[in-house]
Amino acid sequence: MKIKLTKAINFHGEELKELDLNLDELTGNDLIEAEKQVMTNDNIYLITDLNKSYLIAIAGRLLKIPAETLRTLSAKDFSKITLEVQRFLSSLDSSGTDKAEIPATVPETSSEELL
Repeated sequence: MKIKLTKAINFHGEELKELDLNLDELTGNDLIEAEKQVMTNDNIYLITDLNKSYLIAIAGRLLKIPAETLRTLSAKDFSKITLEVQRFLSSLDSSGTDKAEIPATVPETSSEELL
């Protein structure tokens, strides 16, 4: 997913006006390393999928741009990126299945069928 920035940022001498946030490339290792980074840098010990430090650390790993650089984005751009990461993470249920794939209703079973 390409995210157009309302205000470009400079990274390694290059002016970035757009970031390509391909969340499907994330790995479990990316999530763990982002968690470690946030716990070390921000002294946060409770990591949730709503924590902006954690979300921007994930985006930074994916974009190969330090989270510290991404923190200099405008509030609007920062929020766009963290919201996309949050949506991606929350689109999965606890089994890792995409919520969109889960049927809206569960067939009813009788108590006899459960035995």
